Amino acid sequence: MNQRLIIILELLVAFGLYFWYVQPTYVGNIQALHTKITSEHVVAKTMKKYSQEEARLEEKQNNISQSDISRLSKMLPATNGTAHFLLNINALALRSGFTLSKFDIKDQSNNSQQNTVGKKQKLYDTFVLGISGKGTYGSFRQFLDGLERSLRLVDVTSLSIKANISAPVAGLKKQNISSYDYSLILQIYRLSPVL
Repeated sequence: MNQRLIIILELLVAFGLYFWYVQPTYVGNIQALHTKITSEHVVAKTMKKYSQEEARLEEKQNNISQSDISRLSKMLPATNGTAHFLLNINALALRSGFTLSKFDIKDQSNNSQQNTVGKKQKLYDTFVLGISGKGTYGSFRQFLDGLERSLRLVDVTSLSIKANISAPVAGLKKQNISSYDYSLILQIYRLSPVL
């Protein structure tokens, strides 16, 4: 009889440990980490696809004849990594906790300053990029600090901030502001293409 009682007590202790320790730990910490790992795997797969597509496009670009390239260079400005810059901005926003909602390249034309050396060779070009996003003030500050420390020269030429006001909390007279909508206009500098 005592052995059956001990077995029943051991089973109750095992079930108790499962429901009070193992299951809450899994649902809390482990499941959150599993979700984060899954999202990072999705990002890794996307980056792998992007790298393969980039390699394919570079191969196509290398197969374009020199005469066609010279004709195109007269009509189109050089991009000098504009797509790579946009990916870096997006990654910076993700690290900062700032959510980007829109990119808008407002002017991709050759609007460079007439900063010249020698035979009127332009030293740099600029393009204008509009960015919209949402986040807390702290995440926005972290995003701007990262942008300031980036290797690209960037001027913030316009900034608009709009508060997202939620319903007032019971007992408080002030409204609760949890996040803001931000709109930035950036002027990005790049080297002039070598013709």
